[in-house]
Amino acid sequence: MAFKWFGGTKRSFAAGAWPQAKIVEILSGRYETVEHLGEDDNIALYGVMDHGVTFVVGMAKAPGQAGGVTELGFFARFVGFGPSGATIETINRNLHIAVASLEEDGDLFLLAGIEAAGAFDEGTFTLVLEAWRRDITIVLHALSGQGSMAEAFAFAGRIDAKIFATNRAPESASGERVDILKAFLGARSAKALCHDCGGRGRRGLIARTCEACGGAGLVAERRSGR
Repeated sequence: MAFKWFGGTKRSFAAGAWPQAKIVEILSGRYETVEHLGEDDNIALYGVMDHGVTFVVGMAKAPGQAGGVTELGFFARFVGFGPSGATIETINRNLHIAVASLEEDGDLFLLAGIEAAGAFDEGTFTLVLEAWRRDITIVLHALSGQGSMAEAFAFAGRIDAKIFATNRAPESASGERVDILKAFLGARSAKALCHDCGGRGRRGLIARTCEACGGAGLVAERRSGR
């Protein structure tokens, strides 16, 4: 029996089975509460609490493979918030691996599922948990009615943090678009943002061309040992 009710939210890679014991070990090391809710021949359920938010992790057990899991599901239910259909649409546009559903009784269901793929990799599974946490964050932000995500992070409102964390769209003197993604990902031909002008290509109130980068906003990245 698989989690057919996850529909299109599954991330399928290839047929395989992951170790249930290892998955539970990682969950227990990451979250404040992990409670075994029960299991049968087909499904094992674990209740998880993360900073006051509860959800269930379901594991479809591999037939004929003791301790093997073929599919994992994540389920969180939000009651009493009264989200509108428009809110649900907005949430779904921003989710990473989950889908939000508004039930007839007004409850919001957040569901996600993945299929096991080949050998279990702890790093990959951790990324799945991070994506699930981001999806919960998006839902909580929408349901709380906060105008800005930054309100949840006090330091983000500090002027010194805003100044240092600012990343302006770089423009070269010729108006040519600069590939900031390539610089960030460290491609072989990548360049770094010019520290003299902050990637703007110009300096000062009269916007003179930055001498350090020649107006490009980027300079050759310094690599150790080269």
